[in-house]
Amino acid sequence: MKKLALAAAALSLLGAPALHAQTASADVNASARVEASLTAATTHQLKFGTLAMGSNSTLAASGTAQSALSGLTTAGLGQVQVQHNSNVGVTATVPTSLTNSVTGTSLGFSASCATATTSGGTGTAVANCASFSFNAGTPGAVQSTYVLVGGTVTGSSAAGVGDFTGTIQFTFTATN
Repeated sequence: MKKLALAAAALSLLGAPALHAQTASADVNASARVEASLTAATTHQLKFGTLAMGSNSTLAASGTAQSALSGLTTAGLGQVQVQHNSNVGVTATVPTSLTNSVTGTSLGFSASCATATTSGGTGTAVANCASFSFNAGTPGAVQSTYVLVGGTVTGSSAAGVGDFTGTIQFTFTATN
């Protein structure tokens, strides 16, 4: 009887379709976007102070006495504080003159730039104020670099008296 039961079971298995395990798969892509941290703010305006008609004035952007210059009430270096965690490229649009908005006359102007690690600190001159770069001391860690702005105003008796202004526009770009 056992043999018959085993034979019947074997035949029933042969007649039944074999069960196949079903499988499926799916992929999940992982992604991340990494951006540099970069902000800039003007902390001091470039002020040549009061000049005698026809006289020239120069404020050097680099040097050891910048903290004293920045603290003067009538004259001082311009300064931009850049907080960054990557290397930074800089471009600037620098006017060639300062203009009196009332009379339309102008004074010659040229800018000089430097970078410093502290506000009002000793600046390291850059070759060209219109285009330069600086590196992150510790990439990934937010740090401050100060762009110091100086320059020369070339006086002209023909320009007359009054207030003469111009704007230097900086653009900072994270480069890594």
